Amino acid sequence: MGFAISHLTAQNLTNIQSDCEYQLTIIMNQLQRLANEEAAITMQQMSYSQSYIAANTDEEGEVADGVIEWVNSAAFSAKFEAKLAEIQAKEQQLDIQKQQIETKQKMAATQIEGWEKNRDSNIEKTFKYGN
Repeated sequence: MGFAISHLTAQNLTNIQSDCEYQLTIIMNQLQRLANEEAAITMQQMSYSQSYIAANTDEEGEVADGVIEWVNSAAFSAKFEAKLAEIQAKEQQLDIQKQQIETKQKMAATQIEGWEKNRDSNIEKTFKYGN
């Protein structure tokens, strides 16, 4: 009976570990998607600033007064910075979830190890020959 309980508990903990690995994969995919979104926003900001500079350049290639300052200003960047801040907040939440799942996974691994030692000890006691 002790062998069966040890074995089933270890199997249940292995299932928990597998679930954790799946959840970690999902979180890592979400983090990758958010990183791609951040890159796209940065590229969009760069594209907008280049377009604005090009639109405010005369035939001789001279940039109008104040254009560079505007492109580098907080007002120009505010929309992009707000989107990036939103993404960073999501990343922080996912990092916290990731840490919690990793902790749960380590706990399951430790418990599996303990139950396997228990099971092996029970087998050794039950099937000991020559005593």
